[in-house]
Amino acid sequence: MYCLLRPCLQRCLFILKVKPRYVLLCFGAIVLLDFFGAFTHLFEITYDENFVYPYEGNIQELADALRHNEKPNIEPINEYKYPFLLHNPQKCTEAGYSTFHVVYVVKTALEHFERRAAIRKTWGYEKRFFDVPLRTIFLVGTHPDDEELQAKLKIEATKYKDIVQADFIDSYYNNTIKTMMGFKWVVKYCSNSKFYMFCDDDMYISVKNALRFVRNPAKYPGYFKEPKKLAAHKREISSADLIAFQRDIGNFDNASGRRNATIDKRSSVASFIIDETADNNNSRSNAYKGQDKQVNENFGVESKQLLGSNTSVLSRAKRQLFDFELPDDVRLFSGFVFVSSPHRHKSSKWYVSLKEYPYHLWPPYVTAGAYVLSKEALLDMYYTSFYTKHFRFDDIFLGLVAKKAEIEPFHCEDFHFYKKEYTKYNYKYVIASHGYGDPNELLQVWNEQKALGNA
Repeated sequence: MYCLLRPCLQRCLFILKVKPRYVLLCFGAIVLLDFFGAFTHLFEITYDENFVYPYEGNIQELADALRHNEKPNIEPINEYKYPFLLHNPQKCTEAGYSTFHVVYVVKTALEHFERRAAIRKTWGYEKRFFDVPLRTIFLVGTHPDDEELQAKLKIEATKYKDIVQADFIDSYYNNTIKTMMGFKWVVKYCSNSKFYMFCDDDMYISVKNALRFVRNPAKYPGYFKEPKKLAAHKREISSADLIAFQRDIGNFDNASGRRNATIDKRSSVASFIIDETADNNNSRSNAYKGQDKQVNENFGVESKQLLGSNTSVLSRAKRQLFDFELPDDVRLFSGFVFVSSPHRHKSSKWYVSLKEYPYHLWPPYVTAGAYVLSKEALLDMYYTSFYTKHFRFDDIFLGLVAKKAEIEPFHCEDFHFYKKEYTKYNYKYVIASHGYGDPNELLQVWNEQKALGNA
């Protein structure tokens, strides 16, 4: 054996003797390439329709069983069993409201007292609109070695009754735990809201725009500008519009019974509101005149009773056209949606090994700074999480859960995961913007936008 290897060893010794710097350079290059994940990418699995993530199986029936308090055939693989230290169970059961429109769930750190104070005075103010019931809660973990901080938090919780604390270490890599304890609290104590908005405590949120968005996400922000266009062109609602409106409402009511209604299966009523533009008003009005005549011929007395001189019917129909609301069973999971690759360089804060996640792409996910969930989506995702292996990044974990629950995240450009450059007039349609960790800046910007009617 030595005789066979002797020529190779002599050759290697010669190279080391003559050109050691080349060997060192090659070795250094290999180490660097490995450090930055170049070799890891070679072994990644292609993300496609065959994507699986533990639990590897059909979990729909299992999640449904949990949701209906039945025993599933297979035990859950992931449960967040951290007890609540502060839970304020009365938050969503106070007299006056049986249901809420939006509940804001704010992820915050124990020591961020000033940020929470600023949020209570701005977008977290629960009495922002007298006719729109809202609630705000703040989620925190613990700092076990800081008794003074915990004592201050308890005083704050007693005063404002809006702190929810669970017994886990509050740290960046425990954000998934914090998020899912928020889901758990909502399901247990506050399931009587139509929408839930999860936010970080360094976000600017426009309450007004958030409410506009959940009314018609697919057409935000264009739809609420339409009444002005109609008024400017003196476009009256015609008889054909009302007949179509009643037909569409009937169709939409029938369709809303489908459990898997998603946001892209939108009502033709909404399409009518948005698609009507100034450029085609005249031509459409001419067409409606002909339709009006045909309607009267076909419907006779019924259409006359509906469309005659009864102005209350007309005004009510106009109001309904612009007060379009999503059905209660819609599954909406929305914010700024990313499709990106795992970080494989080992110096990254977001480094992920092949053992943790072997695929070359993440499922579509919503950035965790601010996102909206309908009640139906939240419930489906909460119970699906029991059969989804824990992942330490909360936005990725929710993307994995949504994938397994067959909920497609809905993208909206007006959720800004970065700090959108601020001028007085460029925040008109902004729903959320990151980068407002300074409470004074949040107060200044939010109040200025409120004065302009944008917050």
